[in-house]
Amino acid sequence: MNTTVIMVAFKSEDLIFKNIENFSNKIKIIVIENSRNSSLKEKIETSYKNTKVILNENKGFGHAANLGARYADTKYLLFCSPDNIVENNGVEKLEQISKELKDNFGLLVLSDINENQTLKVKITKVTGILCFFAVRDNFIKLNGFDESFFLYYEDNDLIKKLLKNKNNIYKVPINYKNLLGSHNSEFNFPIEVNRNWHLMWSKFYFKKKHYGYIYAFLSTLPYFIRALIKILIFIKNPQQNEIYCARVNGLYNAYKLKNSWYRPKLNRK
Repeated sequence: MNTTVIMVAFKSEDLIFKNIENFSNKIKIIVIENSRNSSLKEKIETSYKNTKVILNENKGFGHAANLGARYADTKYLLFCSPDNIVENNGVEKLEQISKELKDNFGLLVLSDINENQTLKVKITKVTGILCFFAVRDNFIKLNGFDESFFLYYEDNDLIKKLLKNKNNIYKVPINYKNLLGSHNSEFNFPIEVNRNWHLMWSKFYFKKKHYGYIYAFLSTLPYFIRALIKILIFIKNPQQNEIYCARVNGLYNAYKLKNSWYRPKLNRK
């Protein structure tokens, strides 16, 4: 095998182990653990000799994925989250498709398209992606993900960049199962607040980056107004109120051109 699996994680121990078990021990795996959990690193690396854990300051998915790509020493990279389990022999199939394409592609995006209909479906517009395969050298030369995004839209931005550079992107009939959720249940509400803050910030930043400030402002202003109304509606519901406050604050910071600074308030052990 000439592929390294890049897995970006944050306090998702059970899912990491399930995912590693799914791959052949001949496949190299790099886990970027954004919680700096040294005991988890030792536990994983002791249990799985094909896996390296890099403890990282949490600067978002894009930063961690780029870091994993730099550490990898194989020809190909497979990016997947701990909660996405790739089908058996998925890596072998991806390497075979890559050879058929003579490595002339930007990304191979794992999808549930019908294998009997077509082997590859070209992506021609910006879309979100979860599991994808890349030639390492091509990914590095492209500078990978824009690390300004902490959460959301970094994948859309990557697709936009690839299409602009006329790199072919294909959906390929290799399935994966989503186990839903990549963090401990005790963090559900803080993570949800964090998610809403960054959803709004990243939405504006993506639009501003590609279409300009005025377009980004006008197209996100309805979200801002709607969130303000929801704050008043949920004045007696603290959790819902906090979620919509996060949306307002995310957009407000984006409008002021501030960095994506917000981080969830978690009780760390």
